[in-house]
Amino acid sequence: MPSGSQHVATVLPMLTGWKAQWYETEKNTGVLCKAILASLAPKNLSSDDLWNLLRLTWITVNGQDVFRGHWKLLKAPALAHLYRRPLHVGNDLSSTVQPMSLPKAVADAACQETGVVNFRNVWRNSCRAWCAANHQRLVNIIRRAAKLPSNDQRRFELAAEIESLPSVKSPGGNSEVGPAAVLTPLVACLDPSMKFPIVNGRDSVKGLLRELGLANQTLEAQVKGLVNLIGQFGIENAFMLDALAEDVVTLNPKSSNATVAPPLPKQRGSQLPYLDEAEHTATSKAKTITYRDRHDKMTNRIKDLFSGFTLMRGTDPECRYDVLVKNYDLAGRDLLIEAKPDPDRGSVRIAIGQLFDYRRSLPHRLGTDLAILTISKPPQNYADLLLDLQISLLWFTSQSCGSLKGAGKVWESVRKALKG
Repeated sequence: MPSGSQHVATVLPMLTGWKAQWYETEKNTGVLCKAILASLAPKNLSSDDLWNLLRLTWITVNGQDVFRGHWKLLKAPALAHLYRRPLHVGNDLSSTVQPMSLPKAVADAACQETGVVNFRNVWRNSCRAWCAANHQRLVNIIRRAAKLPSNDQRRFELAAEIESLPSVKSPGGNSEVGPAAVLTPLVACLDPSMKFPIVNGRDSVKGLLRELGLANQTLEAQVKGLVNLIGQFGIENAFMLDALAEDVVTLNPKSSNATVAPPLPKQRGSQLPYLDEAEHTATSKAKTITYRDRHDKMTNRIKDLFSGFTLMRGTDPECRYDVLVKNYDLAGRDLLIEAKPDPDRGSVRIAIGQLFDYRRSLPHRLGTDLAILTISKPPQNYADLLLDLQISLLWFTSQSCGSLKGAGKVWESVRKALKG
């Protein structure tokens, strides 16, 4: 798709051919790794076990083609080691896996085509000693990866921990590869929500990071930027993002002159009546003078709190957002805030729709995070929903709008910004 293409709703038409096959293969690998961790206690994994887990994410490429027999060299030996089974390589994958008497979920997943990254041969054996040298830290990372919650802040913390590990040296010590290239494929496979991105040296991944202005940033910043793409343009998870990385680059609105989505064509019909009492109530309250006064008080307070930042408000009829904080994290990302005085169900529902709709019209869409601002914290079930949708929570602790608290992936950067 040409870079000048303007209003792309979804990447799904691009998910065809080998990209579709690769997407399914990566998902299969995630199923296999999760099944293994469900049957083997992470705390009991040896350093060689960890190395063999990593091997399950590797493939071998000959020229431009994936070597279809890589399961003989990688998957089958890894499974045999992990489950302490004898290895007898048969004529095909199924006849090799079956005699191992693996747990059913593991055996079923192992018989599918798997593998994520063409990890270079020069690093493969070096990884074994690296796993031994960093054994306990790697066990902790794997345990955390398998239990990642909806709150993306945990993913960012995990990224920082991965980056703090030493690099893997080549056998001769003349070159090295960073821990992200080694670990992020496995962490992506273990993430229950499939949101942790694969950050390695593949050209399409490096190109996407350059497009996002993250090529020279920390792994934590790169993970934040890539995770933010999930849920946009129809990107469902980190595996789809990886398979379509080179296509996602063409979707960045900054490469087009369009800053606002075109208005929908007029259609005949009658007004839809209110069917949800909570949303009806929230909409009705929004029309009152009292509500508007509280809303203005909130946005004025935000202006005070972010006095050192450039703040925008939407004036286009199709994009009337409340607040856009430019470069809120001092790393090039923007924060779109929708203010709702009351954290009730109807207001939260309306805010979700507004945030997603407004963001798709912004020129820096791929670098914009979302937050809802309320007075008092929303009920926990709706807080969980917002975090699951990658919408952070900001709330004033009282009607005076004096103290601000928060949760979600933007809160740590916001907290630092307010202190600064």
